[in-house]
Amino acid sequence: TSVICSDKTGTLTTNQMSVCRIFIFNKADGNDIEIDQFEVTGSTYEPKGDILFNGRKFNCSDRSGLIELAECAALCNDSALDYNESKKVFEKVGEATETALTVLVEKMNVFNTDKSRLSSHEMAMSSNTIIHQKYCKEFTLEFSRDRKSMSTYVAPAGRSTSNNQQSAKMFVKGAPESVIERCTHIRVGTQKFPITSQIKQEIMRLVNQYGTGRDTLRCLALGTIDSPLRKEEMDLEDSSKFVIYENNITFVGVVGMLDPPRVEVIDAIERCRDAGIRVIMITGDNKNTAEAICQRIGIFHDLEDIQGKAFSGREFDDLSMEEQSEACRYAKMFARVEPTHKSKIVEYLQSHGEITAMTGDGVNDAPALKKAEIGIAMGSGT
Repeated sequence: TSVICSDKTGTLTTNQMSVCRIFIFNKADGNDIEIDQFEVTGSTYEPKGDILFNGRKFNCSDRSGLIELAECAALCNDSALDYNESKKVFEKVGEATETALTVLVEKMNVFNTDKSRLSSHEMAMSSNTIIHQKYCKEFTLEFSRDRKSMSTYVAPAGRSTSNNQQSAKMFVKGAPESVIERCTHIRVGTQKFPITSQIKQEIMRLVNQYGTGRDTLRCLALGTIDSPLRKEEMDLEDSSKFVIYENNITFVGVVGMLDPPRVEVIDAIERCRDAGIRVIMITGDNKNTAEAICQRIGIFHDLEDIQGKAFSGREFDDLSMEEQSEACRYAKMFARVEPTHKSKIVEYLQSHGEITAMTGDGVNDAPALKKAEIGIAMGSGT
């Protein structure tokens, strides 16, 4: 093997995700805004931890913006938390990113549930259950790579939207740059204010700060659509139309998740380098976060000039075939990629005489794994 193309999540990192930062708006007057940032303690799937504001424990029920953020995190979610009696640990049921949101909802405890007498089994989902009882989830617009978001269509419990369309609401979750592009307002308390290009820039500045800082956090934006289309007006069979339905979004907040690198990764990458093997990290994360992670684990050295070595999927697509081929001679990182990019990258590497190993954990990765000299299917697969 001369090149290893590795997924980031679960291969170079632990995939034990935990939310450690949140921000919401506290004030908005034109471009004059005030953002409140919160820290979240606890880095496992145990649903215990505090929300800190300016270093002090904060009661999330005091902010309606945090209540709405918790509702969005609980309802844009198909995961669950389970207590393993034999191992005495809390375990994820479902996808790691969504489980991190489930744990966050428990820590936020926005309806002040008394958990002191609950068993570990009951405690695992107590706050999430209250939110699920408050709303009736009618359907989900599943995540797609083109719009990089998903959403749920809900009505207050006991009030089906077919009887009362005005009660319908959508919660949206996705990549910040994609969600914010479709936002028309921001939530401040119980009110909403028009979003401006300057506010969008400030949100993305903070997102990039989270993604490139010491912890290299993976960020998700959460929002609502207060007056969605009637469900009868939506074509739920055509996912290409979902981006149209997920419009006029009101931005609620951003959560930043920690996905720590595996402890053995830095040494493994160093050994690959010593053996003359190039390691290329391939990830769905945004480019800034991906670059910071590459520096953290040693794919890039601290002072290395990464010009021509790091590409987003979109940047790669904008190159000519000759430029794409040349890029693959030196690249060490691809961010925001689609499964089809993986097959292309393998083809170009092979055309340069490289012997390629490719890792993947999803059914969409199968063509690239088959094409590479060594295809490594990771984890349980999706």
